[in-house]
Amino acid sequence: MSVGRIERRSTVVLCADVVGYSRLMGMDEEGTLAALNAAWQEIVDPKILECRGRTVRKMGDGLLVEFGSVADAVHCAIAIQGAMPKRALDVPPGRQILFRMGINIGDVLSDGEGIYGDGIAVASRLESLAEPGGINVSRAVRDQVRDQLPITFTDLGQHEVANIARPVRAFRIVLDREAPRPSAARKRPTAPPEKPAVAVLPFHNLGGDAEAEFFLDSVAEDLITELARARWFSVIARNTAFSYKGKGVDARQIYRELGVHYVMEGSLRKAGDRVRISCQLVDSASSQHLWAERFDGTLDDSFDLQDRITASVIGAVGPVLRGAEIDRIGQKPAASQDAYDLTLRAMFPAFAETAEENENALRLLAEAIEINPGYPTASALAAWCYQQRHLLEWPAAQDDDRETAKRLARTAMDNGSDVPLALALAGAVRAALTRDHHLALMAVDRATMLCNNSTLVLGFDALTRCLCGDYDKAIAHAEKAMRLSPLEPLLYHAAFALASACLFSARDEDAVTHARSAIDGNPNFALAYCVLAIASARLGRSAEAAQAIVRLVAAAPRFRLGTLRRIRFADAARLQADLDLLRAAGLRD
Repeated sequence: MSVGRIERRSTVVLCADVVGYSRLMGMDEEGTLAALNAAWQEIVDPKILECRGRTVRKMGDGLLVEFGSVADAVHCAIAIQGAMPKRALDVPPGRQILFRMGINIGDVLSDGEGIYGDGIAVASRLESLAEPGGINVSRAVRDQVRDQLPITFTDLGQHEVANIARPVRAFRIVLDREAPRPSAARKRPTAPPEKPAVAVLPFHNLGGDAEAEFFLDSVAEDLITELARARWFSVIARNTAFSYKGKGVDARQIYRELGVHYVMEGSLRKAGDRVRISCQLVDSASSQHLWAERFDGTLDDSFDLQDRITASVIGAVGPVLRGAEIDRIGQKPAASQDAYDLTLRAMFPAFAETAEENENALRLLAEAIEINPGYPTASALAAWCYQQRHLLEWPAAQDDDRETAKRLARTAMDNGSDVPLALALAGAVRAALTRDHHLALMAVDRATMLCNNSTLVLGFDALTRCLCGDYDKAIAHAEKAMRLSPLEPLLYHAAFALASACLFSARDEDAVTHARSAIDGNPNFALAYCVLAIASARLGRSAEAAQAIVRLVAAAPRFRLGTLRRIRFADAARLQADLDLLRAAGLRD
């Protein structure tokens, strides 16, 4: 067989795959294949032909199509996704054929028949991030069609693609008919919990430079987008916030007119090629400055400077806003506190790692869930609390704590598909207590897709990946979490995830260092002592290992080797030799 001459060209690529294909085949192989073949013949192939596409590969559950036009590719994807639910009205939700899709425009290598290269890798990554029944596109695709087609896009932020140096910015097409979600039939509250409001005002351009003006507006828009993704806060819309541009208003006036609790503002000074951007977060009721930072750089590479500012600000202000909110809630009468208030009050007790604070957190979270059944963050925090009570066998532990934790984590996933912290926490619980690591990874993938500049989200994402055996990415995400917000009070979760991933990667000295950081962050964190003891023993420091076990038993008197066996590590077999090291250091069976 001869191979045609290899050429490089730019093209539009659509990648698609079937959601839950392995699960569907496991339930009914013949029925799944028949339904999928019918979908290809009745919907997919005709739509591709109609939109002038060329099917390059069709592989069981996957599809690769090439188009000469971005608009054709987008039309085709929307037409397929719109038609699929109509042919499955009588099929139970768990057995429906649904596609994820990703569209990219980029360079490929072609031998005349097949196409290969980075353009396809990006489309495939976009597809993997898509919701069931959804379509994700690259920034280049969005830019080409947003003024041609009546389509709304949701910015999903930047995402890494294997073997590609720069991250890719993803956008979701908002369809008239969104894909059905498992939580649709669940009870919903009549009104969402009250959340604090934040306004990001247009930054002041103190030099009057036109290029700097455009840059500052872009920074403010990115901050609005990233704060909104965190889902802890209500963020005033861009059009409203920008109506104050050039008016010189103060925070108190914003508070009176918009009712927002917090205002973010900033300014830019320029000297030659250098710029200095100052940012501050203000309590609008009192005009008290809660946080401030400045950034230096040049506008020669404005995108890099803009991304650096956005990541640093979001990472830093999250803990500040949370602390300010806890103080504010503490001044409200208990009878007037809603599900949001109660959940936020439970945050620190939930992670205190003591029996008493665990019960305090569960009491607050039970009240929150009673007020707002299915509230995702409350469900995820409660799942974490029940998991810890089960693992550490605290006095109030019940026989069904494990199942309760698993159930609440699943509730958080089902009801919180757009709540990053709920997804990340629930993923960590499911990874620790079940063998369904695929579901756990899906949850944290979506969490970081929605909000990749949150220290808490990245920390629990790293912990989940460590439990699931994805050590390289666990290390990368934990290190990013620690860079973003070194003053985050709950940073020890990221430090522990980093220590654990280093341990599994045979980086024992690093494991010791980061385990100590986790213990410094919370001396009650029992599992961090295990990592410290194992890594010390591997390095031949038996006295340090024994001392770590003494401190472990003091923090968690009922902790034993069997506690570790309750955790569903992906690489549990690799722990056997380490359990012997813990036994030698003094930990009882």
